[in-house]
Amino acid sequence: KQELKKILEDYSEKQIIARKKEEEEKAMYEKFQKLFEEKNELQDKQKAIETMVMGFQHEMKNHDMKVSNLSIERAQKNAQQETFISEIEKYSELEIIKAPIADIRERLNKSKIRLSSIGNVNMRALEIYEQVKENCDLINSKVQTIQTEKEKIMEIIGEIDKKKKKAFMVTLDAVNELFTRNFTQLSKKGEVFLDLENKQDPFDGGLNIILKVGRGKYFDVSSLSGGEKTLVALALIFAIQEYKPYCFYIFDEIDAALDKHNSELLAALIKKYMLSGQYIVISHNDALITEASALYGVSMQENISKVISLKND
Repeated sequence: KQELKKILEDYSEKQIIARKKEEEEKAMYEKFQKLFEEKNELQDKQKAIETMVMGFQHEMKNHDMKVSNLSIERAQKNAQQETFISEIEKYSELEIIKAPIADIRERLNKSKIRLSSIGNVNMRALEIYEQVKENCDLINSKVQTIQTEKEKIMEIIGEIDKKKKKAFMVTLDAVNELFTRNFTQLSKKGEVFLDLENKQDPFDGGLNIILKVGRGKYFDVSSLSGGEKTLVALALIFAIQEYKPYCFYIFDEIDAALDKHNSELLAALIKKYMLSGQYIVISHNDALITEASALYGVSMQENISKVISLKND
């Protein structure tokens, strides 16, 4: 009875630990999700701001063209006006022309033609220029404000990316260390490790499993045998489990491709991890069955399944 009570107490304690781990994992996931959503929101805001900037720049370009055209028109009119005044001043000091009327009329007609070619001076050109210049200055101010906000948003996005990359690399390094250690406990073939395809930007590339069998000799996991691939996969699964434990695990004949020696090593590794989780393993292998704490045998007689349980003390 006391043994049963102890088992129940151990079970309750493990349930509390498991719930605590689940809450920690949920909090971390929510935090990561929040950061991810903040990044997306900032990126959307950045795109909207860039669209506004392009619109303001286009409008400012049109205003600049209007200002330039008005400036040219004003300069032309001023030049024509100065020429006309200069011509008048030339004749202001002249004496009365003593010439035939026909000649005077001809000269008068020529002067009228020249005056007609000058045209009317736009007296509102300066006023329009000032209005356009004021609008242009206002747009420049808005563009500067938007540019400042954009820089702040880009700085926030950069900080989020740094935190995300740091969290990823911390997790990867921890899992990688456990992965290498677990594999050395299962196989003497060499060392395995996780290798990023893009070390500068880990999110812009994949993740390879590399096996080092000697000095300068590296193999991809795809070149291994079925049993060796099984050991590599199990070493990685146990590494992830140790870094972020769960309540229980179910394995279906994971030892099918292993020989007796490797099966015994696998059984020892599972037994070690049984201290922090519950493992349900479907197997026909004596090496794993021997290390199990509880056994359940299933047989079928006359199309009826029968289950036999056994404590393996």
